[in-house]
Amino acid sequence: MRLIHQAGSEVVRLGRGRAIRYGLRQAWPGLDGWRFPVVRVSEAGAPERAGELVTLAARQSVWLPEGRVSDGLPIELTDTRPSGFLGRHFAATHHDLRLPPRLQDWSDHHVLLALVRRGDDLPGNLIAGEESFARCQTSAPAEVSRDDYSAIADRTIAGHPPGSSTGGERPKFGVFVDGRHVLVKFAGRRAAADAVARRWCDLLLLEALALEIVQTRGIAVPTTQVIETPTHCFFESERFDRVGARGRRSVLSLAALHDNAADSWLTAAVALVARGTLADEDGRRLRWLDAFGALIGNTDRHQHNIAFFTGHGRPRLAPVFDQLPMLYAPSADGQVPARTFTMPLMVADSLDVWSDARDAAREFWSRGAADARVAAELRAACAANARLLAG
Repeated sequence: MRLIHQAGSEVVRLGRGRAIRYGLRQAWPGLDGWRFPVVRVSEAGAPERAGELVTLAARQSVWLPEGRVSDGLPIELTDTRPSGFLGRHFAATHHDLRLPPRLQDWSDHHVLLALVRRGDDLPGNLIAGEESFARCQTSAPAEVSRDDYSAIADRTIAGHPPGSSTGGERPKFGVFVDGRHVLVKFAGRRAAADAVARRWCDLLLLEALALEIVQTRGIAVPTTQVIETPTHCFFESERFDRVGARGRRSVLSLAALHDNAADSWLTAAVALVARGTLADEDGRRLRWLDAFGALIGNTDRHQHNIAFFTGHGRPRLAPVFDQLPMLYAPSADGQVPARTFTMPLMVADSLDVWSDARDAAREFWSRGAADARVAAELRAACAANARLLAG
């Protein structure tokens, strides 16, 4: 205790009485200081103090005043880290931060550096660090027109994407249009013989169709639209973590709520309902989505593709996104291999949702088979899959 008292401000005291703990404050490599204020932006666009993050020795951090200690960063912050297609451009866009060019080489130190220096427009409603907070206050969304999308797509592919680094592997950009923040996925269509580009265009069309069908089951989806031009196919989706020009909502991914990244959506839903983290109805919706995803060949059902609104009682399922038959996506080597959809098996925890999910999936495949915008080869696969589900 004498050593603790002698250390003075170098030690942070957590808790009271017999439950008190002590942490050694320590600046992480590459960061200026060990204390970073955290601000929460309301749906009305008003900033509110959310505490401060203090970095500790042994690669730990603590969120004050609640005193929650994390190995690395709190999950609320790590969940906003740059990732996916846009995240891969982050280091080059902000070269002054000297971040590793590959996201897989980032440590928690690099993530925190990105958050506190250039974290003014990341997913959710938290902003860490004075510099990012200042940038948030002095920046305003520049409204664009949909007529600008083709030029923005070209700049994005050239390495200059606008918007925050939301996740997802497909090329996209974030813009402010018609008074709304939107994410725009896109695929080029300049070369008629480019089978890979054509397939991605088809998958964007099918994604829009899948979300229409999900919405008929009482599950919220973002406001979306498909925009086709001679050079691109665009899939525009309204950001559900933004309200108007400056308002924001708190969101967390399923990965942040559930402690086993290897679990399926269904398994995670069952566990979260059992713990009381999710309401029964949201658990049922998530189990339905897992069944529907399996039945439409969505092979990319990872936990970052499900999000929840937080901050007002139990987490609530946010609008659903990234629902598409990734089974038919081009391969990493730039090929469009022939793939066969096989009927997935039910499990005990999907029995009560399986029949309706199967009906929805059959409608999806049938409508995909009848959509003249989709290439003939994929329409034929859709028709075969609809017959399989009808059997």
